[in-house]
Amino acid sequence: MAKRRVIVALLVIFGFSVVPARGAQNVEAEMRTLLKEHPEILLEALRKEKAQLLGILEEAAQERQQAEEKRRIEEEMKNPLKPVLDPGRLSLGKADAPVVVVEYSDFFCHYCAAGAGIMKELIKTRPEAVKVVFKHFAAAPVSRQAALIFEALGLQKPELAWAFHDAVFANQEKLAEGGEAALRELAVSLGADAARLDADMKRPELDERLKKDVEEARAFKFRGTPTYVVGGMSIRGAAPLPVFEEAVDKAVQNAKSGAAAPGGKEAKVAANGAAGKDNKECTDCREIK
Repeated sequence: MAKRRVIVALLVIFGFSVVPARGAQNVEAEMRTLLKEHPEILLEALRKEKAQLLGILEEAAQERQQAEEKRRIEEEMKNPLKPVLDPGRLSLGKADAPVVVVEYSDFFCHYCAAGAGIMKELIKTRPEAVKVVFKHFAAAPVSRQAALIFEALGLQKPELAWAFHDAVFANQEKLAEGGEAALRELAVSLGADAARLDADMKRPELDERLKKDVEEARAFKFRGTPTYVVGGMSIRGAAPLPVFEEAVDKAVQNAKSGAAAPGGKEAKVAANGAAGKDNKECTDCREIK
């Protein structure tokens, strides 16, 4: 479809604005032969009508992205995503809430900072329905270090971890420049026991937790942060609050009616999930290579 759009664009550029239906196929074949024998014509056309051709290509790319999104939704409806929910994970909201929102985030992604605020609003508007579990999809060493400190602080006091969570998202640029030292200093300033923090950060189970979070995100074919799983369905990017409210309400209805789909796609069955694609999967997320 995209190639055909380019051919049509070239026909327009070279003045073939009206082509009889019975002759369109022949003209297209002739254009293909012409361009193959004289590729310099294409460069001339691109220089002559850049905006028109670019618009057609962008439209084709959008159609492709929409088709991929439709396929993804259909797949997740057939095989809902099933994140692993360990008892010790840090979470916000009602402990026994009927809907668990799993958030895959990066402390130094500005879209994730926006998403963190949306999650707090969601808990306010759906206090009896939602629990948010925070997982890590860290893209850089400083992001991973922040994730490790967050998990280590959770072993001291969950309140410390969430205070750190809020402070990092509120001061991303400054803390990114300061690196590990600035992150540790922040944790201590919030009331953390420095010696215990240093010891807990060396715990192999925390390192393994971060690895498993990333593996799970990639297994679900997530390619950006933040990404969320609500009722087995993914929401890519820091979507507006009503999108999450609707997803939660639907998940609550499904839970009451027993309409949740059987089976599900466990992370382990798609360990090679992060296949590379040219187009970004959302406009309000940071893509992870």
